[in-house]
Amino acid sequence: MRTTDNFPWREFIEKLLAAWQLCDYSDVPEAFKPIKQIPPFVIEGILNEPIPQQLKVLAALRMQGYFAPLANPGK
Repeated sequence: MRTTDNFPWREFIEKLLAAWQLCDYSDVPEAFKPIKQIPPFVIEGILNEPIPQQLKVLAALRMQGYFAPLANPGK
């Protein structure tokens, strides 16, 4: 996350968590629809972390196969 990044990450992650808890992915962007169940400790603890750490958690989840790989926009 850059210091000039104005994306509302906190609100976005809060909405992701609500959708993940309800298993209602209708409003979740394809890139964040879980392929497998997000661990409860992530859902319970992610909002206690600062935004940069929350983004690292999302990246780690993707690397561990919880989300589909992102398409490479350069190809």
